[in-house]
Amino acid sequence: MLHFDENDTAAGTPFMEPGLLQAVLNQVDYGLAVINADTRQLLFANTPAQNALHPASLQKTGLCVTDGRLCTRQHVHAQQLTLALTRTKSSLRGLLSLSDCESGTTVAVMPLPTPALPTPDASAWDAATASAPCYALLLFAKQQLCDTTSITLFASERGLTRAEGQVLAQVCRGLRPSEIATHHGVQICTVRSQLRSIRQKTASDSVRELVEKVSVLPPLARQLSSGVTGINGRAMAFG
Repeated sequence: MLHFDENDTAAGTPFMEPGLLQAVLNQVDYGLAVINADTRQLLFANTPAQNALHPASLQKTGLCVTDGRLCTRQHVHAQQLTLALTRTKSSLRGLLSLSDCESGTTVAVMPLPTPALPTPDASAWDAATASAPCYALLLFAKQQLCDTTSITLFASERGLTRAEGQVLAQVCRGLRPSEIATHHGVQICTVRSQLRSIRQKTASDSVRELVEKVSVLPPLARQLSSGVTGINGRAMAFG
């Protein structure tokens, strides 16, 4: 759960409003969701995670949210989810691959520390900690190696033309020069010329190096949510 200590400011740690923190997480292309590991109640989901967990989602994560709680799309996978959540209670991480096809994605399930509860003595602290809920973080995989937003900004920053930017995006999606030429209705020599120009502008000695540079760009969300998805669940309607 998102936890903020009013003493953080006095200790020199900048205080961040919960709404601002949630807006920050909505900017990230990786889906992030927080659930209660015991009840499986969804407490927070940024925009990519909300899209992945929607019952009508086309993403092959194998997970969805029903009546505010996390569940698997297929009953046969329920035990795997239970095991992963149980492991988080022992501070162990796990990976879930629940899709029924090769194109499925993997979801990391990680334990989150329980916020410290100030108590007058050690025995009371132990009791409070033992009864405190356990939280788990779901980290969803990116849907593509190089997201469109990052490629567009990278192309603009390096001075690529619009046509070169399109070629760069298609190369990063795994298309060959001949396929790109066919797609745009141009000669393959034109595409090769554009690739040479792209490599020069990006200081890349090869197409492989070029793709590697793009693949490690910051994961920027492709489309921002019009509202903030928070732990109160008001912006998390799955219907």
